[in-house]
Amino acid sequence: MIKLIQIKQVLRNKRFLLFTMFIPVTWYFLLYNLQHDLPPIMLLGIAVFIGIIGNSLATFSKRISSNSEFYIFQSRISNYTIKRYFLDQGIVQFVLNFLIFAVVLLVAILFFHLKVSYQLLEQFGLLMVMGLYFSAIGFVMGMRLDSKIIDTVSFPIIIIAAMTIVPFSQIGTGNFIELISKAQMIFPGYYYNNLMQNVIKGSTVNTTDVLLFIGTIILNILPLYFLIPQSKNNRLNSVKK
Repeated sequence: MIKLIQIKQVLRNKRFLLFTMFIPVTWYFLLYNLQHDLPPIMLLGIAVFIGIIGNSLATFSKRISSNSEFYIFQSRISNYTIKRYFLDQGIVQFVLNFLIFAVVLLVAILFFHLKVSYQLLEQFGLLMVMGLYFSAIGFVMGMRLDSKIIDTVSFPIIIIAAMTIVPFSQIGTGNFIELISKAQMIFPGYYYNNLMQNVIKGSTVNTTDVLLFIGTIILNILPLYFLIPQSKNNRLNSVKK
């Protein structure tokens, strides 16, 4: 019931419709007309990814921050714990990210003649996993930060998140680029990019990249799980710090 209420609440939110529906479609339109050398499936991936990051690190984190005190209070008077709330919100986010993918895909098929292929299914799976990863970060942001602070830091965090995916090693060379590339290897976005390159080329997926993709997600999310506060006092103290 809570998951259904949350989904309905989000779908009535103009912020969600603007930043996570309209903007990804707009990006697809711009990329389609400006980047003629990029494969159509890559254009779709970039546009959807923009929507997923915005949904997870901006819209979702602010929604969690606005509702967190109610659910923290509820966790103290009922069996509905904050960690169960976290898991429920993960399901809600999966549904919303699916809607983002479906909307952009529908626009791409109807107006830009994107051909449907099995590669889209592989891309969908990778994007949904990355969506859950960023949603975990957004949840902890929402539980630990005030809404006003989120408004201030969400854009820089989105930029940093995007930088973990951009393949710097393909952009240039040098010691600095090499350092950035090595730093990217501790985040799943690096392996997501490698896997997507294989999907686009139609080549066999590297098993090592799959294992590292899953492993880095677990290693990145595990510390976040323990940052989820257990009481209102924990959250207030974290904000003061």
